[in-house]
Amino acid sequence: MTHSFNQALDVIDEKSEVAGQIAQKHFQVEAGLEKIIRLKGSAEAEVSPVEPIKLLEVNANTVPSGVLPVNFGPAPASGIPYPTVIIEVSPAEFLKIQAHELRLPEGWFLGEEFPRPLEESVAK
Repeated sequence: MTHSFNQALDVIDEKSEVAGQIAQKHFQVEAGLEKIIRLKGSAEAEVSPVEPIKLLEVNANTVPSGVLPVNFGPAPASGIPYPTVIIEVSPAEFLKIQAHELRLPEGWFLGEEFPRPLEESVAK
Protein backbone atom coordinates (compact mmCIF):
# COMPACT_ATOMS: atom_id res chain seq x y z
CA MET A 1 0.00 0.00 0.00
CA THR A 2 2.84 2.40 0.87
CA HIS A 3 4.39 1.82 -2.55
CA SER A 4 1.30 2.98 -4.45
CA PHE A 5 0.95 5.97 -2.09
CA ASN A 6 4.57 6.94 -2.86
CA GLN A 7 3.93 6.45 -6.58
CA ALA A 8 0.93 8.78 -6.33
CA LEU A 9 3.07 11.41 -4.58
CA ASP A 10 5.72 11.03 -7.28
CA VAL A 11 3.11 11.64 -10.01
CA ILE A 12 1.74 14.71 -8.19
CA ASP A 13 5.25 16.13 -7.66
CA GLU A 14 6.32 15.48 -11.24
CA LYS A 15 3.13 16.99 -12.67
CA SER A 16 3.65 20.12 -10.55
CA GLU A 17 7.22 20.44 -11.77
CA VAL A 18 6.27 19.89 -15.43
CA ALA A 19 3.34 22.33 -15.14
CA GLY A 20 5.76 24.96 -13.83
CA GLN A 21 8.14 24.34 -16.73
CA ILE A 22 5.31 24.68 -19.27
CA ALA A 23 4.16 27.91 -17.60
CA GLN A 24 7.67 29.39 -17.71
CA LYS A 25 8.03 28.54 -21.42
CA HIS A 26 4.65 30.05 -22.24
CA PHE A 27 5.46 33.27 -20.36
CA GLN A 28 8.62 33.56 -22.48
CA VAL A 29 6.95 33.08 -25.86
CA GLU A 30 3.40 34.42 -25.56
CA ALA A 31 2.90 38.18 -25.61
CA GLY A 32 0.00 39.40 -23.54
CA LEU A 33 0.08 36.62 -20.95
CA GLU A 34 -0.96 38.09 -17.61
CA LYS A 35 -1.44 34.98 -15.50
CA ILE A 36 -1.08 31.22 -15.69
CA ILE A 37 -3.04 29.25 -13.13
CA ARG A 38 -3.00 25.53 -12.59
CA LEU A 39 -6.42 23.94 -12.79
CA LYS A 40 -7.05 20.95 -10.57
CA GLY A 41 -9.55 18.14 -10.51
CA SER A 42 -10.30 15.62 -7.79
CA ALA A 43 -7.38 14.18 -5.83
CA GLU A 44 -8.20 10.76 -7.28
CA ALA A 45 -7.93 12.11 -10.82
CA GLU A 46 -4.77 14.15 -10.23
CA VAL A 47 -2.71 11.14 -9.07
CA SER A 48 -3.39 9.34 -12.36
CA PRO A 49 -0.61 9.57 -14.97
CA VAL A 50 -3.29 9.79 -17.71
CA GLU A 51 -4.99 12.82 -16.11
CA PRO A 52 -3.75 15.87 -18.01
CA ILE A 53 -1.91 18.83 -16.57
CA LYS A 54 -4.49 21.62 -16.85
CA LEU A 55 -3.50 25.29 -17.22
CA LEU A 56 -5.65 28.41 -17.42
CA GLU A 57 -3.85 31.18 -19.31
CA VAL A 58 -5.14 34.74 -18.97
CA ASN A 59 -4.02 36.55 -22.11
CA ALA A 60 -4.79 40.20 -22.89
CA ASN A 61 -4.27 39.45 -26.60
CA THR A 62 -6.80 36.64 -26.86
CA VAL A 63 -10.27 37.02 -28.34
CA PRO A 64 -12.98 36.24 -25.77
CA SER A 65 -14.44 32.88 -26.80
CA GLY A 66 -15.45 31.23 -23.54
CA VAL A 67 -13.84 28.27 -21.85
CA LEU A 68 -12.46 26.14 -24.68
CA PRO A 69 -10.03 23.44 -23.51
CA VAL A 70 -7.31 22.64 -26.05
CA ASN A 71 -5.80 19.19 -25.58
CA PHE A 72 -2.18 18.25 -26.22
CA GLY A 73 -0.77 14.75 -25.97
CA PRO A 74 2.34 13.90 -23.98
CA ALA A 75 5.59 15.16 -25.53
CA PRO A 76 8.31 13.13 -23.79
CA ALA A 77 11.02 14.45 -26.13
CA SER A 78 10.22 17.96 -24.83
CA GLY A 79 10.19 16.82 -21.20
CA ILE A 80 6.38 16.65 -20.99
CA PRO A 81 5.44 13.05 -20.13
CA TYR A 82 1.77 13.89 -19.43
CA PRO A 83 -1.09 15.07 -21.61
CA THR A 84 -1.82 18.78 -21.21
CA VAL A 85 -4.95 20.90 -21.50
CA ILE A 86 -4.67 24.67 -21.99
CA ILE A 87 -7.63 27.02 -21.59
CA GLU A 88 -6.88 30.55 -22.77
CA VAL A 89 -9.20 33.33 -21.64
CA SER A 90 -9.25 37.10 -21.74
CA PRO A 91 -8.83 39.11 -18.52
CA ALA A 92 -12.58 39.90 -18.57
CA GLU A 93 -13.39 36.18 -18.92
CA PHE A 94 -11.07 35.40 -16.01
CA LEU A 95 -13.03 37.83 -13.82
CA LYS A 96 -16.22 35.99 -14.84
CA ILE A 97 -14.61 32.65 -13.91
CA GLN A 98 -13.69 34.08 -10.49
CA ALA A 99 -17.27 35.36 -10.07
CA HIS A 100 -18.63 31.93 -11.14
CA GLU A 101 -20.40 33.53 -14.11
CA LEU A 102 -18.25 31.55 -16.56
CA ARG A 103 -17.81 27.90 -15.67
CA LEU A 104 -14.74 25.70 -15.85
CA PRO A 105 -15.22 22.10 -17.01
CA GLU A 106 -17.08 19.94 -14.48
CA GLY A 107 -14.96 19.06 -11.46
CA TRP A 108 -12.14 21.51 -12.25
CA PHE A 109 -11.19 24.38 -9.98
CA LEU A 110 -8.53 27.09 -9.76
CA GLY A 111 -5.26 26.01 -8.19
CA GLU A 112 -1.99 27.86 -7.69
CA GLU A 113 -0.81 30.71 -9.88
CA PHE A 114 2.60 30.37 -11.49
CA PRO A 115 4.96 33.31 -11.02
CA ARG A 116 6.21 35.14 -14.09
CA PRO A 117 9.91 34.40 -14.74
CA LEU A 118 12.15 36.98 -13.07
CA GLU A 119 13.93 38.07 -16.24
CA GLU A 120 10.51 38.71 -17.83
CA SER A 121 9.30 40.92 -14.95
CA VAL A 122 12.53 42.92 -14.86
CA ALA A 123 12.41 43.47 -18.63
CA LYS A 124 8.97 45.13 -18.48
